[in-house]
Amino acid sequence: MKIFSATVALCLATFLFFQANEMEGISLLRMGYIVGAISLITFTIFMFVPEKTDE
Repeated sequence: MKIFSATVALCLATFLFFQANEMEGISLLRMGYIVGAISLITFTIFMFVPEKTDE
């Protein structure tokens, strides 16, 4: 289930970057797409990083 949700998140991030690329100029909507894609990628990376234990 973890891999499936990561795949969906990365596909959505790719779609958001694609939509932001199609827009002209700098707008709040374009920035929202970019921030959303970056946050999805960050979430996906942190989902697979194991917790660090001090032993």
